[in-house]
Amino acid sequence: MRTTVTIEDSIAVRIEGLRAERHMTFKEAINEILSLGLDAWDNPGVQTEQKRTWTTPRDLGGQVLPYQASTAEMLALAEGEDYK
Repeated sequence: MRTTVTIEDSIAVRIEGLRAERHMTFKEAINEILSLGLDAWDNPGVQTEQKRTWTTPRDLGGQVLPYQASTAEMLALAEGEDYK
């Protein structure tokens, strides 16, 4: 459904911040917020079982090891052959 809604500036700023933080479109953010709000409205006093979280991937640079090593090989490289 398409509709026009006037949103207060302070709320629009909060929505835009969440949208950017979670890499969502404005439409996705509005639908998510409305869904959560309606769920809370329908079930007052009931907390959701799981809080949603987001993880933003970060590039940590190159590989630590030049190839896929086994656990034993990694321990031997880190601690020497006496790791056992």
